[in-house]
Amino acid sequence: MDDQKKLHIISTALEVFFKYGYKRVSMNDIAQAAGISRAGLYLFFKSKEEVFSSTILFNGDSLIEEIQKGLPQRSTPEEKIFYAFEVWAIKIFDQALHSLEIREITDSSYEFAREALDMSYKKFEWVLASLIQEHFERHEIRKGLTPQQLAYLLTSSLRGFKIVAKNSDELRQLIRQLVEVILVP
Repeated sequence: MDDQKKLHIISTALEVFFKYGYKRVSMNDIAQAAGISRAGLYLFFKSKEEVFSSTILFNGDSLIEEIQKGLPQRSTPEEKIFYAFEVWAIKIFDQALHSLEIREITDSSYEFAREALDMSYKKFEWVLASLIQEHFERHEIRKGLTPQQLAYLLTSSLRGFKIVAKNSDELRQLIRQLVEVILVP
């Protein structure tokens, strides 16, 4: 199988899902947008759910890559952690509040791509854990929980925060408060 072709299909499918939501998109729509036949699409993916899972992983990896590229411009671990959350969650949060299609994508990811979503969050946790570790080393902090456990606490809380926050400012404030609690010596 051609990896470049598969990557093209996945990135195109992500755009289609963001534009129309999950439920309104068919395998025909994905194939047409990618410039291949439906039969050609089935050579790469067995179902729309498989395409969707691949787009969730692709999107998560793209966000991690964006975070990694932006970290060197931040000087402290705290700034790096806040930046990581801006890219991972806050940037799209208001869009999801105002777009039925994007909200449907986030809701459908739990239903149709739970494993892919969990894998993406696990990768994000590793980024956060390394930043928490960096903070602990700078300030010689010893906590009862490991940086990985604290990163899991942050990402798990984020999922709940996205349910209760009314806008990105409130989400940002909730994240900031929790990060401050975790980073306090």
